Amino acid sequence: LPYGLMASDVLQAGNAAAALPHVLGILSGHLFFFHKNIWPKLGGEDWLVPPDFLVRRLDADARNKSKNSISAALKSRKKGKGKKLGSS
Repeated sequence: LPYGLMASDVLQAGNAAAALPHVLGILSGHLFFFHKNIWPKLGGEDWLVPPDFLVRRLDADARNKSKNSISAALKSRKKGKGKKLGSS
């Protein structure tokens, strides 16, 4: 599919320079796959590890833990009657 899209862009643009973004995308995809899947199996180090702040921000498990801690904090707070709107 990427090669077909690249070919259609080249044909529509009329020059080979239209293929450059596609070639860069294909190369970066291959490099990512190699370094995340193949290189560690061969004994190499996985150096494409995201920073901890991104893992904490985007990881579903970490998000669930924070939701649980917020729920626990809200459940343990002091509950009173409160005031109705319009009363002084």
